[in-house]
Amino acid sequence: MNQGLMFYPCLALIALTFIALVTMFKARQAALKSGDISAGYFKTYDNGEKLPRKARQAERLFHNLQESTPIFYFLCAATMALGMVDAVYLALAWSYVGLRTFQSIVHLTSNKLPARAGLYALSWAVMIAFVIRLAVQI
Repeated sequence: MNQGLMFYPCLALIALTFIALVTMFKARQAALKSGDISAGYFKTYDNGEKLPRKARQAERLFHNLQESTPIFYFLCAATMALGMVDAVYLALAWSYVGLRTFQSIVHLTSNKLPARAGLYALSWAVMIAFVIRLAVQI
């Protein structure tokens, strides 16, 4: 199988992270423009002001996408480097990306915690399955 196919789920997750970054930036800009927050807030993030809820949601999503994704990128790179990319690893990778995409949509829209947490937990379950399979096959 073409080992480079594993790059595409990584690219999709990078695109999702970029979309989250732009969304966060726009939400912060809107908060600045409306006067809900001063520019000084962004110097240390502790001047006593609080971002409006939508801006905080976008900010948390962006940070959330930085927390577990390095492990995902490592796993994808490892499968490529070891020449182990197959249909199962690709399915796991795309499942992870799909779950993180749906979790991101929930995070930015309804922000329903049970749905958001469930999708996040499922994405971790997929990643753990990825790790276990890779560890067993090495």
